[in-house]
Amino acid sequence: MNIVHNLNRGLDIGGNPIGAGTGFVIGVGANPGVPNLDEEIRRFEYKVEAGAEYAVTQPVFDLSLLENFLRRIAHHRIPVVAGIWPLVSVRNAEFMKNELRVSVPDSILERMAATKTPEAAREEGVAIAREMLIAVRHMVQGAQISAPQGRYASAVDVLEAL
Repeated sequence: MNIVHNLNRGLDIGGNPIGAGTGFVIGVGANPGVPNLDEEIRRFEYKVEAGAEYAVTQPVFDLSLLENFLRRIAHHRIPVVAGIWPLVSVRNAEFMKNELRVSVPDSILERMAATKTPEAAREEGVAIAREMLIAVRHMVQGAQISAPQGRYASAVDVLEAL
């Protein structure tokens, strides 16, 4: 990020002038649901100091965690884009929680586990994503809707909630 920031200012990796600067837009990731939020805030602040111009969060399934994160970074004034992920199965939700360190509340896991067919699971995942999108739309400056497993129709179904 520091290299790209310098390129935008017309400097190479060594800080030497290279002529006109580049026009890269610098986005970074953030995870409002990690167990050590203080460390995540410290890392976020470092990214902003290094030139981050906006942030995209991990998928949001717990609004209180996002609200707390946003409150703690509000003084940085860079746009935050909330990640929205339409789950496709309970295994998908468990993978997010256990492997990707995304905060997936038990209530969401229970909703996904209660589905009886793959289509019902997809529909429930879309319903959850719609709820998250509607809830976050006034908290953040944008949303990034994922299309899990290349299922673009799921992303479109989520957007229909607006």
